[in-house]
Amino acid sequence: MSRALLYGATGYTGRAIAAALAGEIDLVLAGRNEQAVRAVAEPLGLPWRAFALGDPQAVRAGLAGIDAVLHAAGPFAATAMPMLEASLISGTHYLDLGGEWRVIQALFARDAEARAAGIAVLPGAALTPAATDCLLLAATERWPDTRALRLGISAAQVVSRGSVATMAGLADPGTVIRRMGALAMVPAGSLTAMFDFGGGPQETVATDWASVVTGGALLPEVKDISIYSAMHWTMRAGYRASGIGMAMTGAAPWRMAGSAMARIWPERPDETRREAARFTMVAEADDPWRRVRRLRMQTLDGYGASVRIACEALRRVLAGGAPAGVSSLAAAFGSGFAVEAGAARFLADDRSTAA
Repeated sequence: MSRALLYGATGYTGRAIAAALAGEIDLVLAGRNEQAVRAVAEPLGLPWRAFALGDPQAVRAGLAGIDAVLHAAGPFAATAMPMLEASLISGTHYLDLGGEWRVIQALFARDAEARAAGIAVLPGAALTPAATDCLLLAATERWPDTRALRLGISAAQVVSRGSVATMAGLADPGTVIRRMGALAMVPAGSLTAMFDFGGGPQETVATDWASVVTGGALLPEVKDISIYSAMHWTMRAGYRASGIGMAMTGAAPWRMAGSAMARIWPERPDETRREAARFTMVAEADDPWRRVRRLRMQTLDGYGASVRIACEALRRVLAGGAPAGVSSLAAAFGSGFAVEAGAARFLADDRSTAA
């Protein structure tokens, strides 16, 4: 039987993944803190290992006898490459839960090395960008003449400390989009669009999203991709103001302020609210005459969806279902993957309107 290692098993999402897979697959839990990893592993009856990612030799030793690693320990800007380097040397398939576009861009640049090592590298094995990639791919499968894609995402209803910390570390004066086939930056908070998530038109603002990176490989014929998030007007104003401030002072002070907020944020979201929470995503696909077609998806909350997506992706990798090289989950497993994982459902809406 193939053996998997879950690194970052002591985090909020990591603990949920460990509980979901315990007894189903041959799973080893791991993290940097021996006492914390043991506390999660022993009640589940799972073996465990403790090693820090700052020691390359220890990471390689930690992957000994492991066929696939599911990396769940952020911030991925600091942790993804050490785990990938060890995976390339040990021939271990690599999956992670990261959604930072710069990290995913750096991972995609290692495609030739991953192919040479014969391993699958699947970043973004979580709600983002897996579900958004599936929706964008499904829209282009339905409408092959698509020339541009915009995707709107309803507001998050629950947020954990780890997510706040990640967002703080990503604070930037610019927002990434895909324009004319290449990545481009626009001032943070400057690009807006209207989306209907089911309760009438709502203003959204373009935000950093890894699907503008993965979409370049997934949908090379679509030259323009932008991703928008719903925010209350006060948040939109704050986002725009912070972008202007960072352009003047640099991002460091703003990231420090966000990190301070993360330290006092509740570690776990309220479970009742989390289980009831949902995201609605709307893909708008422009045809050559700039008519708009819409396809909708509803997902579980970010944490529930991420657990199901990560678990199903790991199962498929262990079963030999992923190609060697770097790819998104939608590219590896198809546009229906998020639905098949039990994390989402499509809501058809193909009304056409003038742009």
